Amino acid sequence: MNLNETCNIFLADDDEDDTFLFKEALGQLPVPTELIIAENGMELMRKLGSSALVPDLIFLDMNMPVKNGLECLLELRSSTSYDATPVVILSTSIAGYLLEEAYNAGANLYIQKPTSFSNLVTILKKCLLKKSCLINRPELSEFLISNE
Repeated sequence: MNLNETCNIFLADDDEDDTFLFKEALGQLPVPTELIIAENGMELMRKLGSSALVPDLIFLDMNMPVKNGLECLLELRSSTSYDATPVVILSTSIAGYLLEEAYNAGANLYIQKPTSFSNLVTILKKCLLKKSCLINRPELSEFLISNE
């Protein structure tokens, strides 16, 4: 990714603290970003449909009210507008069945929500600077970034 090119990021997460930290972490990166935040998958789909911005990356919290991350992911992957956009799932849980569901639904990466701000910055930096690598999905064994 060009460090001078703005990266358009859409985030769907119902936790205000998590969205605040996500925004703050993006501010620590050497990449200019435009962040659009939605409180759930339904609001995200509305914002995607009405925004002039084309998403470079979409981050989805797995557990949200109204429309969760998996439901939103399935809708994104069924749309020709977003079927190739890298989608990263964020979750506190790393249960095997959730990983498999997200992988089979077409997510590009599954991240266990970091327990520290510095880890969040590091993970977001990897996602933004290696966005082109996310397009080619990893094998299931390399799909998870955990806190361990």
